[in-house]
Amino acid sequence: MAGIGFELRKILKADRILSLTKVYGYSAILSSGPWVISILAIVLVGFINLANMGEVSDAFRFQVVITYAIALASSLIITGILQLPFTRYVADLIFNKREDEILPSYFGAIFMAWALGLPAVIPFYIWVFEEQSVIFLIGVVCTFLILCGVWISSILAASLKYYHGVVWAYFASYALIVLFSYYFGDSIEMLIYVFFAGNSILFVTLMTLIIKSYNSTIFMKIHFFLAPNFYWTLGVAGLAYNLGAWVDKFIFWYHPATGHTVIGKLNASIVYDMPIFLAYLSIVLGMAIFFYRLESDFAEKYDLYYDAVRSGGTLSTIKKYRDEMINVIRHAVHEILMIQGILDIILFLTAPTVFDLLNIPQLYLGLLYVLTIGAMLQIAFMSVLAILYYLDRKKVAMWLCVSFFVANTVLTLVSIDMGPAMYGYGYTVSLLLVLMAALIVIRNEMNRLDYETFMLQ
Repeated sequence: MAGIGFELRKILKADRILSLTKVYGYSAILSSGPWVISILAIVLVGFINLANMGEVSDAFRFQVVITYAIALASSLIITGILQLPFTRYVADLIFNKREDEILPSYFGAIFMAWALGLPAVIPFYIWVFEEQSVIFLIGVVCTFLILCGVWISSILAASLKYYHGVVWAYFASYALIVLFSYYFGDSIEMLIYVFFAGNSILFVTLMTLIIKSYNSTIFMKIHFFLAPNFYWTLGVAGLAYNLGAWVDKFIFWYHPATGHTVIGKLNASIVYDMPIFLAYLSIVLGMAIFFYRLESDFAEKYDLYYDAVRSGGTLSTIKKYRDEMINVIRHAVHEILMIQGILDIILFLTAPTVFDLLNIPQLYLGLLYVLTIGAMLQIAFMSVLAILYYLDRKKVAMWLCVSFFVANTVLTLVSIDMGPAMYGYGYTVSLLLVLMAALIVIRNEMNRLDYETFMLQ
């Protein structure tokens, strides 16, 4: 991703005020665009459906179906396992001057996602939606598959120099989803097919950008998925992190005290869903800061350090670049917590008024405050994990992700049993614990970086 960081630094040099807005705008879209834009589109489609049909149930059912599709396709079953190993494999190909293998590996990743996902998702959806029509089942299965392709394409496309195209692809595709839902979304089946069609356009657009960027003499290869090329520690880390990020939602959806059935066997939680949705929307700026600092500042210092190591630089030069990496890490985490903390305070002060305007019960306020702090901690945790991945500390990152999943599972269950006043504390406290552990780990890793670079390779 250092390429996009270089492009962002060029924008920043052009015009101080306007360029800063552009940099963080593009960073926000590239870092959180896939889920923020899609979630906002789902909400807008729900409101349009409500306005056209006057049925709250159909709008809510559509939102729940798509939320599960995003959770399963984009985070848990498929790309949670493939995302990090595929990213690392592509980075290795670029480093070894084998760019001609990137495009067939990309098609191989999509093939593996579909080959693994299809046998699992078809019986799952048949079981979940046993009372729904065949047309409905085909729509949700196709949506699952296209979302797998979109997420894998986003991994690669976001690092290309055509980042303008990536930004506009997301915006245009989801704008079409909202527009078509207004004219054709007269049933939940049509809404699902509209969502599928819009994401198909997005998938084709991202694929076109990728094909335009890389040449190849063969169509597909799956070597990255086979031993010894596949990075299993990264696969487990990606799966565990995404499970950790979603497990509290699933617990609230299916716990008898907080969840209720919406469609088929899919549940939702009136208590938890709205506050966590607002909490995640509040961290868009924090995500932009994280993306820019990592892919621009840290990537630059990282390259300088290892270039000095490979080219035989002096020890003082190598230590200088290591210290600069440490300073970037400190500054990035401090900036994320400080700016996001200020935004959270503003949100806390204005939330009661906003809730009144939107007719949202004030009962959600306490849970919103807790979850917003948790979302801020999650950004900081993601930052430390990304740095560990940069430093090739795969195993320790994997154990941190596993710890996050276990802690969030246990503490969320405990918090529900303790009563409504403790809702949300499982998610937030688990992130506080793993963030503290991650900061200790990254401090030790940076202190030992010179030794491990030279003595353990």
